[in-house]
Amino acid sequence: MEWHVSLLAADNPVLLYDTDGWEPSWGEDPHDGLRHATASLRQWLWTWVNGGAVWAEALSLA
Repeated sequence: MEWHVSLLAADNPVLLYDTDGWEPSWGEDPHDGLRHATASLRQWLWTWVNGGAVWAEALSLA
């Protein structure tokens, strides 16, 4: 799993890429392993610094 930050999009959203998050036999491609994690890098960092669950939104647990 890898965290990625969009430097081009407004507010710099954070994305989570899971190499096991897609299934080729279902017709999916590697891009299907990419998930939206949080709306902004600032929000993601504050959640992390405060001991929050940075995985929650990415895994739809929020």
